[in-house]
Amino acid sequence: MRKYYMFYIIFSIIFLTTIYVFTITQESNKRSLALFNEIMVEAVETNDLENFIKYQSVAYQKLDQIDASAYSFHVYHVIAFSEAGYINQFAIFNIPQQEVNHALDVDDESDLTSILITDEENNNIIFNSNTEESYKDRALSYGIELFGFYYFVDELEQSYDLSIAITDYDGNVIFDESIRFDYIEYNPDGGNLNLGYSADELEEMLDLNTYVRPALARNITIFLVLDISIGATIHFIIKRKKQ
Repeated sequence: MRKYYMFYIIFSIIFLTTIYVFTITQESNKRSLALFNEIMVEAVETNDLENFIKYQSVAYQKLDQIDASAYSFHVYHVIAFSEAGYINQFAIFNIPQQEVNHALDVDDESDLTSILITDEENNNIIFNSNTEESYKDRALSYGIELFGFYYFVDELEQSYDLSIAITDYDGNVIFDESIRFDYIEYNPDGGNLNLGYSADELEEMLDLNTYVRPALARNITIFLVLDISIGATIHFIIKRKKQ
């Protein structure tokens, strides 16, 4: 009888710990995704990507914003962190300002949306979405259907005077500009870049206690009720058999 009690207590503790860890992980991930979606929706509604970029980067600098009747283009220099350390990224976002033709699924073969980035000094191609593995054969304007915008990001390892051409769903050139990109040896302790959200700021924004605690209380309560009921039932059955 004592062995049974000991086994059941150990089993209950292990299961309770599993529920605790699973709930915290699940609710934290759910809240992180919800916050990301909130920031993304805000970016589209306000035509302001500041918080969206700040949420995802180590540091950043807005290089330009070019507004047209149908589109608003936001150009950023972003410092990200990878396995190799800090990297420089060139990013350009396109937020439609009115209803525009765009892909309704990622396999839309009619989508002619593309970006071509060349070095103005020698006309060498730096980035071509039609040949880039992660972009080719995909309907790039499908991002409008998913997020309300689409974007291009590429890692650059030196400074450039960039020439950028973007075409829309129908193949029309909607962006044809030159932009200066200055490569930075990023130093977390200095520099003139805007910093991404700190760990403390992210913790405050996520406000996990507000979202995790109710779910934790609910799941633990359900477990305890079931655990006590099952334990009592098994105890009653064993006791009757002994009689």
